[in-house]
This record gives sequence, C-alpha cells and structure tokens, in this order.
Amino acid sequence: MDIVIIGTGNVAHCFGHLLKLHGHQVKQIVSRTLSHARELAETLNATYTDDLLDIALDADVYLLAVSDTAIAELNDQLRLGKRMVAHTAGAVPMSAISRISINTGVVYPLQSIRKEVKNYPPIPVMLEASNDEVLKRLQALAQGISSSVAVATSEQRLKYHLAAVLCNNFTNHLIAQAKAYCEREHLDFSLLHPIIKETFDRLEKYPPESVQTGPALRQDETTMSLHRELLAGDEYLQLVYQVISDAIYQFYHR
Repeated sequence: MDIVIIGTGNVAHCFGHLLKLHGHQVKQIVSRTLSHARELAETLNATYTDDLLDIALDADVYLLAVSDTAIAELNDQLRLGKRMVAHTAGAVPMSAISRISINTGVVYPLQSIRKEVKNYPPIPVMLEASNDEVLKRLQALAQGISSSVAVATSEQRLKYHLAAVLCNNFTNHLIAQAKAYCEREHLDFSLLHPIIKETFDRLEKYPPESVQTGPALRQDETTMSLHRELLAGDEYLQLVYQVISDAIYQFYHR
C-alpha cells in the first residue's frame, strides 16, 4: 500500500520503518517542521512537506501520527474527502477526525515506543473503522506492524490506554523516583537492577496478584513507619508511598 504519514514523532518513525520493512511504500512525510519531515523522509525514500496544501492525494491510507492536540487541529484544517484516514492515538475517539474524511479509522499501538530504539518490541495494535472497507484495509496495514491485531471501540481503547498508563508510565516513574532517591542518599542504584528485572520477568509466568510481597501486604507498620520517616524531606514521594501502601492493603484485605 502507498501511505502518507503526518507526523514525525515516535509512532511515525516506528510505523514508517516497520511498514517499509513489510513491503509498503511510504510516499510522503508531512510535518509542520520541515527539517523533521526531511529527516524521516530520507530514511524511508519518501517525499516530504510542511504544507498541508502539498499533501499527496494518491495514497491508500493517511496516518495521523501526531499529538492529541494536533489531531484536533488537523480536523479543522485537513480535508481528504473519501480517502482513508486513521489516527494513532489511544485516548482520542475516532470521531475526532470525522471532518477530514468520511472514511476514518484508528491504528493504535499498545506499546511504549521510542524512535531512538530501532529494535522494536512486540506491538499489539488496536483498530477501529467507520466501515468494513476501511477496517479491511487497516487490518492489511496492521499486519505489517504487528502479529497481534484486535478491533476495539473508542471507549474500549481509552480503557486500554488507562491500563497502559498504570502499567508502564506509573511504574517507570516509580523506578525513576527510586533512582533519584538512591542518588540523593549516595546509594548504588545498579544494585536494584536485578529486583527490577525479576519484578517484570515473573509476570510472564504468574499473575501479578499472586506474587505481591512487601510490608504493605503484611501490614508491617513498624517497617512502613521507618520508610515514611526516611521520606520526611520529600512530601510528594511520602504521599505516594502511603497511598500505594494503602491501595495494596485494601486490594488484598478488603
């Protein structure tokens, strides 16, 4: 298929390279920053532009791999008639691009993607489409990105997006907080690497609720009190510690 990608961020880079690898042709890269469009286009042997009026009109699919706010702007500015258009956002409904085309859809990658990492992890893809013809084309497209493709409504996709934030964004931030704490206290954060790895490795074998450990689960108030004292100089992290400890206890003992 011939594809136009609007956007030059993490998803645009990932989709562009994977689609090219699986035999699709990325015809054009569109970005409000011309240098960014040129950089990605040169790696994909595509043309590029920073002007929506110069967008190629002979592509099979137009992918809007842009920020949530930029989707709203494109819905006001871009008109593609009957051409197939899909955005890639998790928390944005398909209806958000209804003014761009009458044939719309969503191709949402349920994965944390960084354009700097070329060895992409498995990427489950969730599809939504305004009609069967769009769905069939997006399914053919998604097979070049993922071996795990599912259909989900906008409401379901938003719920998956929330679950992904809890699993990925929140846990990553907690690890970043642990690293910052170690640095403040002159501790070697690398000594925590094995327990971090074990935490995620065991989820491949066991459900998370069956392998929970720690003082909050045991309601070990003596240890938790010592921990809270250590965090007295960081009220936000102390609050996070208390809220999550309470949540763990309530989850297992309610």
